[in-house]
Formats: sequence, structure tokens, C-alpha cells
Amino acid sequence: MKEFLLYGLEQGETRDYMETLLLSGAKSLAEIEKVIPLATDAGFHSFRIATYNGEAPNFAKAVNV
Repeated sequence: MKEFLLYGLEQGETRDYMETLLLSGAKSLAEIEKVIPLATDAGFHSFRIATYNGEAPNFAKAVNV
């Protein structure tokens, strides 16, 4: 079952590796679209949407991109 995750940077933050997980477990992009304006109002920016299919992470692939 596919899940959508939403990440964003806090106000004033520019380093991508400092992302905060804002939402996990969303079943549709419509759920994500409802959260983005709320997160923006709270000072977050530079949002990134990821998907998770329940598989184990492949860290070697992530490091060797």
C-alpha cells in the first residue's frame, strides 16, 4: 500500500538535509495538498513529497547516487 510523505524546511533554513517530516501515512496527494498551506502558514517552505511502498530502504543505492 503506497503512502505519501511530506517534508519541508523550517523558516530561515536552506540546507536540504535539515528537512522536517511534516506528514506521513497520507493515502493520497489530496491529503498532502491540504497540509501544505498549513505548513506554509507555520513558516515551512521548500516542500518535498516522497512515496513509501512498504519496502525496506536501500541505503547503498541512496549513498551511491
